[in-house]
Amino acid sequence: MPSPELCHDLLVDILTRLPPDDPGCLFRASLVCTAWRALLTSPEFGRHYREVHRTPPLLGFFENHDTVTPWFAPSSPAASPFPPLFPDRRGLQVLDSRHGLVLLRNPIRITEEDHAVSLIVWDPVGRRQWESFPPPDFGSTILCDVGVVVCAADDCDHLGCHGSPFLVGYVGTDYRSAHASVFSSETNSWSPVVSCPHPDVEILRGQPKPLIGNAVYFICEYHPDESFILCFDLFSRKLSKFDGPPIHHYKHALMKTEEGVLGCASMEGSLLCLWSTEAGPDGAVAWMESRVIDLHKLLPSNSFLHVIGFEDRAGVYYLTADYGVATVDLKSGQVNKMSIIDSNIVPYTSFYTPDQAVEVAQEGRWEEVGDKEEEEADEEVEQQVEKAVQELFTKGSKALKDEDFFGAEDCKRRILKIRVAHHGKLSPKCRSAYHNYGCALLQKALSNHDSVKNTTTQSNTESEIVEGMSHSPFSLIH
Repeated sequence: MPSPELCHDLLVDILTRLPPDDPGCLFRASLVCTAWRALLTSPEFGRHYREVHRTPPLLGFFENHDTVTPWFAPSSPAASPFPPLFPDRRGLQVLDSRHGLVLLRNPIRITEEDHAVSLIVWDPVGRRQWESFPPPDFGSTILCDVGVVVCAADDCDHLGCHGSPFLVGYVGTDYRSAHASVFSSETNSWSPVVSCPHPDVEILRGQPKPLIGNAVYFICEYHPDESFILCFDLFSRKLSKFDGPPIHHYKHALMKTEEGVLGCASMEGSLLCLWSTEAGPDGAVAWMESRVIDLHKLLPSNSFLHVIGFEDRAGVYYLTADYGVATVDLKSGQVNKMSIIDSNIVPYTSFYTPDQAVEVAQEGRWEEVGDKEEEEADEEVEQQVEKAVQELFTKGSKALKDEDFFGAEDCKRRILKIRVAHHGKLSPKCRSAYHNYGCALLQKALSNHDSVKNTTTQSNTESEIVEGMSHSPFSLIH
């Protein structure tokens, strides 16, 4: 006898209780039967689920690396159903993530001296990307840059604003001034540039950039252990500055406090020190230490701790420790140690429900705006790089034939340098360049010695190099 079916309202109530930080629960539940699948993949249930939980969960972190494409580290194995496929670009750097959107910086390099930059806005859940818009006019002269992306839809609750219009705030410094501009997806253009003069200013990358109201805040450094704050209003387009908190180091993270004002957090040993701001009668910003929390019962006492971020809607702090990155929830007292070593991370928070996945699958969507021009630019750069590599390869082969081992080694070294600059150190496309450079170094070394004891023949050595390469990180990313 078949088991009796649950009434619709009771089933909705039960499934709504599944935790949003474990998207796999909803996806596994959708496989129980046809009726459950129809319910969980309906837009009505997805909207109801997000409205009940309200706070978008932390799905994981984007890890930035200097030489390879950043990758996504789930906050827990349970978050694995989320599939953040990156746009097919090399050398990407994640600048910001907010409202389910991700802002990436895409450098295009031929050599170390010749490069350009474009920006990409990416919606991992909705599988959309808007790209190939260059920075504003000052983008080619600045030394340090940061950016933020926000949803620009009117009256949006930011629970599922995938596909909505967006704004990109872009700020850069050149050691004399700070400059800023805003890109609108609706007008497809940048606003006029605004500037704020300050000597020796350097905006710090990889730092939290809290959005409070319409304003975004950035940490800048202008002397060792001294910092100030840049404030950029994305709607009024005003750029201003004020002093940072009286902390004798810049290892502090800006945050939005529970009261909805600008604050910051820093570590002094095991003490989490929280600061908040208030406006004085003359409009000046004053910092006050509002709370000190001892974390020695939650974290190892011998850990060297730094605050690297705070998720105000979830109330979770991100800390770096000797063993990597940890999240600390002060309300529950829960500490979650992440399998992340690098502190240059960007948290990604968003709901991910079956109705969103079905919508993407039905449309077969991977929407790319402005992609044709980017592809043409990539092809042109690729051709120029390959031409330079081929010329060096021909020159190196001739030098090797003439037994000019020093010249051959120089050509192979330059080929490797170009390959790494264009593809990244861990790219499979650099594998042959590493191998050829290693062989050139060996031949150069052998040419300096008439006899070398305990050495193998050239062919054996090359085989050993290839065998060693097969156990290197390159073979792990094919």
